[in-house]
Amino acid sequence: MEVVLYQPEIAGNVGACIRLSANTNIPLNIVKPLGFNFQENKIRRAGLDYHDLASVSMYEDWNEFKKDINLDNVGYLSSNGKKNIWDVELKKYTHLVFGPESVGLPKDILKQNGNTLTIPMNSDSRSINLANAVSIVAYEYLRQNYEK
Repeated sequence: MEVVLYQPEIAGNVGACIRLSANTNIPLNIVKPLGFNFQENKIRRAGLDYHDLASVSMYEDWNEFKKDINLDNVGYLSSNGKKNIWDVELKKYTHLVFGPESVGLPKDILKQNGNTLTIPMNSDSRSINLANAVSIVAYEYLRQNYEK
């Protein structure tokens, strides 16, 4: 399983996801455009010295990213997702896609295959911070596939 950040807007969230990638060995894919300069101090500070330890791939746009993958095996995270992450086998997905912080994934991407997933939260809540959401899903994936 790999994590995909689609057009992330906040450098600190991306830095935290880079650090998570380094600590979990889950590859991170970032789809441009970004809402910040990738060289910002905030991304370096949040990622600390983990940048060289993480597997990070950068794509110019959604079309470049989806060129080499089977979209049938991709899951899309949304607060309006149809399936709870606790009720599905996350290992069946090759990639899990997270949208930009302010608006989430666009409807045309969410409609591509119906594999929309959600993280359980209070019904009066709108969303979970991007870096936190990625961490929750990444560790649920690891928990489901944990072998002693």
